[in-house]
Amino acid sequence: MAYSFQPYINYLGVHLVLTGFFSLFPSLLVPKILDTFLFPLDSLLRAISVTGTIALFDHPNLSPAFRSMNTAFGHLLLGALASASGGISLATFSLFSPEWRFSTPPILNAGLWSSADVWGGALAALLFGASTHSQIFTLPTLDPSELGRAYFPLNLVPGGLLKLFFQSSLSSSSKSSDFHLLASSPVSIQHGKALAAIALMTVFGSRVLYTHWLPRTPQLEPRKPKAKATNKQ
Repeated sequence: MAYSFQPYINYLGVHLVLTGFFSLFPSLLVPKILDTFLFPLDSLLRAISVTGTIALFDHPNLSPAFRSMNTAFGHLLLGALASASGGISLATFSLFSPEWRFSTPPILNAGLWSSADVWGGALAALLFGASTHSQIFTLPTLDPSELGRAYFPLNLVPGGLLKLFFQSSLSSSSKSSDFHLLASSPVSIQHGKALAAIALMTVFGSRVLYTHWLPRTPQLEPRKPKAKATNKQ
């Protein structure tokens, strides 16, 4: 993917089409409308970015510096960056305005749903690797003391928790001594990409529902304490 035109076609193609469309119908440039109708497309593009980045580890000429991130933590980090780094950079340096300036990265002030781009990308990377039975999410043992740095941060998780989430594979082709995050039979790469896209659609769809469509309960203003009356003599 590093030497492919696919990312440029995906993002530039969508950008040009939407720019031309909204130049003809500027009245539709409403956040509620955009978020509601375009979140599936947004999820699909981010899923392609996440899974394409993770797939780079299979490239034979990958640099050693990048290959050192072929760990569980590295996959989650790259998934978050592939999904959210563009938006974070755009907001941090105010690239959407004519006057560029540095400001606090929005992720530092983000709540649960405003940070969904970050943890949603990490979740997509996790599901993609786990469903395809990637070696990074395949443990040879459930004893944390026997897991090396390649399994960070799983080597810091107590063995009791690992036994809850990692089970022996149901596939006859897998080694009986291996433990997988998803114990079912591994799916193909294409099905893993589809699962990552569905996960992001679920996350972003829930964010749209919470942000634009669910009724908000009005917050009551705190009562001001009454001033004590003073007795005048």
